[in-house]
Amino acid sequence: MSYISLYRKYRPHKFKEVVGQEVVVKILKNSIINNKIGHAYIFSGPRGTGKTSIAKIFARAVNCLDNQDGDICEKCANCTNDIDDEIDIIEIDAASNNGVDEIREIRNNVKMMPSNLKYRIYIIDEVHMLSTSAFNALLKTLEEPPSHAIFILATTEINKIPATVISRCQKFDFKKISESDIINRLKYILSEENKTLEDNIIKLIAKLSDGGLRDAINLLDQILSLNKDVVEEKDVYDLIGEIDLNNVFDLLKYITSGNIKEVIKIINNYYDEGKNFSKICEKLEYLIKDILIYNNTDNYFDKEYENKLFEFSKIDSTLFIKMSQDLFDLNYDLKRSNNQKIVSEIYFLKMTLNFNTGDKTEEKELIKETTEIVNKTVNNSNENEKIEQEILLENKKIIVNNCLYEANKQLKIDFTKQFEKIKEYETDKKYNMLSNLLSKSIPEVVGNNNVLFTFKNNFEVVLFEKNTEKIEKFIELIYNKKYTVVSVSNEEWNEIRTKYINDIKNGVKYEYMELKKMPRKNKKNTELENSIKDIFGEEYIKED
Repeated sequence: MSYISLYRKYRPHKFKEVVGQEVVVKILKNSIINNKIGHAYIFSGPRGTGKTSIAKIFARAVNCLDNQDGDICEKCANCTNDIDDEIDIIEIDAASNNGVDEIREIRNNVKMMPSNLKYRIYIIDEVHMLSTSAFNALLKTLEEPPSHAIFILATTEINKIPATVISRCQKFDFKKISESDIINRLKYILSEENKTLEDNIIKLIAKLSDGGLRDAINLLDQILSLNKDVVEEKDVYDLIGEIDLNNVFDLLKYITSGNIKEVIKIINNYYDEGKNFSKICEKLEYLIKDILIYNNTDNYFDKEYENKLFEFSKIDSTLFIKMSQDLFDLNYDLKRSNNQKIVSEIYFLKMTLNFNTGDKTEEKELIKETTEIVNKTVNNSNENEKIEQEILLENKKIIVNNCLYEANKQLKIDFTKQFEKIKEYETDKKYNMLSNLLSKSIPEVVGNNNVLFTFKNNFEVVLFEKNTEKIEKFIELIYNKKYTVVSVSNEEWNEIRTKYINDIKNGVKYEYMELKKMPRKNKKNTELENSIKDIFGEEYIKED
């Protein structure tokens, strides 16, 4: 039997199993008890707080033949059927099906009576991703829905949903799950799995999940996969690419003391360890906020934390405010640049120089100069990235072409026979993500050197493309042969296959094509590197 992730294994299947959404559950149960079922609902709130799970439970509960106090009985035919196989409960991911055609298809089918159940339920997840025309089409359906249809719209961004749609739905706001509720749920799962973790690790997982129970359970799953007798806090932070509070204090201490050498050393280490610099920026901003609160209030934090903040209490608050703005700008530029190391170094240099004492005339000029170079570097990176994306898109078309050129039925049969081996790596820390991803795919076209995979959702295609090199190495491990791989959605594949069939009928011959070469990247930005040397010396420049 293949491994089932903890999140799926412990997903609630009835209202009484739901954690932390008591108000929402109570109202929905009462509506079932009193037979006051609405035709449309909006479930809005942060990710991982139970929106989709409760939507599925509600879909089963309104169709239960013998509901128990508004909850499912788990005994009748409607309750015992697998919800994923129920044709009257339709789940749609608006992130990958966001066009007007999909919604029009719903409009065309919604008047049909349910095949098995009392109500036909449409659950539209990430509904805010729908296009404007799709929302307009949905609005017409919500205005005059048939009595047997119920719509449940789930979203993390209610602000993106038109007011005209919201006004036609019952709106439920899902709150973040409290740390105590998350801790209790994690302890329950550990007990069921016959596993143990120290209380400080469980509390840390709950804190880092930021109110998302799904995130907490997924992180717990990863930690248990480490198979360590004693899990330390560092292991948890390493898994998510973050740094702990002590590291944040150390970094801020070196910045505020003007210690350029240590700051650059720390930044280089974090980069080598694959730390998330956006998260580092956020943690520093939170710390700055706490320092400013501490400087202007009494007894707001506990004594131990206040003792740590006291070290920074004598520093001019305007410097922290400026640093906060620099962190905000850095976070923004990190999303625009593909050279995060250089951009991070320059920004942290600016911040450190701002805290230096004495005559700053020369340093201010250097800060101004490096700021201009950062902007130039980001813009150049964006232009290079655009060129790279065009070549990547062209190469994808070439690989698809080569797959079709090489397509061989027997090769596909042989490849498929061994494809089940990927499941052997589902619990392997190094390959579990790749194994889980590929398990959702179908090797549709196989040749001597190329394989085309299809996925149901476009999200998996994007994830596949981001990890293509790792996937090729993983497949080489299984087959002891190197393949070039490509993936497309089922929708794309239908278009590709139709064109291929027509081409063959019309006598079009496919020829093998060579991949386009990516432009060579400059190993270093000379202008930027020279500025760094000017600021703190050549000995601190580290070769990548």
